[in-house]
Amino acid sequence: MSSPTNIRWLAILAIIGAALILFIIDSTGNSAQLVRILLDPVAEVSALISRPTDALADTLSGPRSLQEALVEIEEMRQRVDALEQENERLREVEGEYNLLLSLFDYANETPQNERVVAGVIGRDSSPLFESIIIDKGTSDGVQVGMPVDSERGLVGQVFRTTPDSALVLLISDTSSSVPARMSESRATGLIHGGGSSENLRMDWIPLEAEVAVGDVVLTSGLIGQFDQGILVGRFPKGLIIGRVASVERSDAEILQRALIQTDVNFDDLELVFVITDFPKEDITPFENPLENP
Repeated sequence: MSSPTNIRWLAILAIIGAALILFIIDSTGNSAQLVRILLDPVAEVSALISRPTDALADTLSGPRSLQEALVEIEEMRQRVDALEQENERLREVEGEYNLLLSLFDYANETPQNERVVAGVIGRDSSPLFESIIIDKGTSDGVQVGMPVDSERGLVGQVFRTTPDSALVLLISDTSSSVPARMSESRATGLIHGGGSSENLRMDWIPLEAEVAVGDVVLTSGLIGQFDQGILVGRFPKGLIIGRVASVERSDAEILQRALIQTDVNFDDLELVFVITDFPKEDITPFENPLENP
């Protein structure tokens, strides 16, 4: 093949190759960039080289970018704090809901007793009384002598009232007396406070009664019982008081005593029930047996 023929074929192949390259570049969307390179190759090469340098400069761009980053961090911290506070509020609402649910579940077990839910708003600062203050009073139907309980057990009795509040004498107070019965032995007695929830005791238990540690102690519902000449306040039958923690007995005596552990934490009470009414018999003619008929 002659030299002119070779040149012709090489030219044809070069044209075909160039066309293929242009076709590929066009199909990938880079034809405009190719045109810019052809028109001003120096400027395009310079821009290509400067891009990594510009990116690095932006990254290390001094106080303005650092300040913006600090502002963003502070905003994010504030959002996190707000979310944590919201979570705390939700947990508080959930706790109140669960407490109310447990209270009403407990109330449903004894539908014969009418109750008013009251919030604990204070504790008596007097060293002479173990008591709490609730946010329900005579305007809510609360009267002196009404029993007060919770989902964990008996709390005490209403001692004083105002139209919008009441003072509740706790069963842990030394002047408190509650007629009680043990669930297993069926022995009866009187619950007295010892000045704290850890010192409840049950007195006047017959010596022949077989009292066992762990036995559940409930209000007996007995009426007309006297304690040192005073008629004991009336409580509905079956309210939980606590469990027998230990027993004190002596064959030389005709009675025995038991120490009672209550599940009620009087220091952490938030909501309680005031039992405004419960089934009972009229014993008013017998409340002062020392008087002549």
